[in-house]
Amino acid sequence: MNEILKLVYELNATIITAQSFSDVGNKIVEILSKKVPMEWMSLGIIKEDKIYISAASSKIPSYFKEGEIIPLEGTASEHVIKTASILYEKDLSKEQKFWTDKYHYQTGIRSIVRIPLLFKGKVFAVWVIASDKPNAYTEKDIELLKLIASQISIPLRSFLFYDETKKQAELFKTVNKLAQIVHSDININSVFKKFAEELKKYIPFERLSIGIVEGKNIKYAAVSEVIRTGRFEGTSIPLKYTASQWVIKNKKTLVRKDLIKEKEFPLEEKKVKQGIRSTLHVPLIYKGKVFGTINLSSTKPNVYGEWEKMVLETLVSQISSIIAISYLYSPFYNHLTEVYNRRYFDEKIDEEIKYRERYGGGFCVCLCDLDNFKRYNDSYGHIQGDNCLREVAIIMKENIRKTDLVFRYGGDEFAIIMPNTSMEEAIKVSERLKNAIKERMKDKGITISIGIASYPIDGRTRTEIIDKADRRLLKAKEIKNLIVYKG
Repeated sequence: MNEILKLVYELNATIITAQSFSDVGNKIVEILSKKVPMEWMSLGIIKEDKIYISAASSKIPSYFKEGEIIPLEGTASEHVIKTASILYEKDLSKEQKFWTDKYHYQTGIRSIVRIPLLFKGKVFAVWVIASDKPNAYTEKDIELLKLIASQISIPLRSFLFYDETKKQAELFKTVNKLAQIVHSDININSVFKKFAEELKKYIPFERLSIGIVEGKNIKYAAVSEVIRTGRFEGTSIPLKYTASQWVIKNKKTLVRKDLIKEKEFPLEEKKVKQGIRSTLHVPLIYKGKVFGTINLSSTKPNVYGEWEKMVLETLVSQISSIIAISYLYSPFYNHLTEVYNRRYFDEKIDEEIKYRERYGGGFCVCLCDLDNFKRYNDSYGHIQGDNCLREVAIIMKENIRKTDLVFRYGGDEFAIIMPNTSMEEAIKVSERLKNAIKERMKDKGITISIGIASYPIDGRTRTEIIDKADRRLLKAKEIKNLIVYKG
């Protein structure tokens, strides 16, 4: 008995002085493996309908990892909680009663013991001990484990409470620091690099992006990446290809632990080829509406667990409003049509010209005017007129390319900047847009006229390019539903 008391004292001292649950697991295995076979051990913390794998320590490969969360339903732990009694499975090669057993068996575990840990008469965790040998545990071993469990339950519960309190304090400090960076400037892009660098101290990633919903597409408004994916800032892709669509639809965070094992969305096949293995996607919500997602990607599997999810969700709850204001309500955004405005159009043309002057190449500008819009607006009123403009903006965003930018130029006029684009390519995109608007707006009698100008052929300054595109637009308006690109 003295030997057992000494053992219990050593275990309790270990728990009290441990720095983390991982430390607890390793120490328990180190002490108890001298008395009981122990190739794998974990503490399954019970929270509502889930099991949080903690204090995992393993001498053999294991399927269930530290920090992993699994459903409680159908597990052996669920049985232990209901009965509040020890469960011993002697040989998993002969019988597997629970869905978790097959995964344990696949990694070499043959016999497994589950012991309830109680606090105030309620099971708060299940202590799991396993061996790679069948029938590894004797009745004497079971009784010893039962006795030890009764003695270490309260210290473990106290450590769990301390650990959670400590993590909450760390979380508050982390989120507060990151939120201060974001709130320091209404233009998120100006502080995004600093934000990414600071976030990486707390959550590992090789790619961070903010995606904003634009109709049926998602546009990457800010990107920080080590790996090259081709989905850079300003790129738009169809929502239906992405994990963001699920996040937006369900208003919930999505954790993808290993894309090789669980490819679900079309884009994930491409991500795997680019070296991405795990991802974390959190919805950006403002005034009850999901307007985008913040996304983390890692080249390693199983990177994102409950802690990373909690940090990012808590952070997003603090910064969603400033991101919404930065992108949706910025001075460069037209609120009605949810495209960029004239002010930003002028700035982007100047940026394009400077870039082309330095690196060469060209770009095209399209000025677009809705045919018969005034008649429609006068007939049905301004509310229906506004709805019509919104619909046109959506059609435009759906029919341009990923790198093109749409602007509301004024009234019923829109503009498109097409970077690194020849006149032939611009005509092709414009034809597709013209046909789409004619088809989808035929019940309203709305079509579109387009004038196109190309840098540097049609001008080398913003004024020259816009003037040329405007003159061609006026010619197109004479006939309507026409594209003019020369003369």
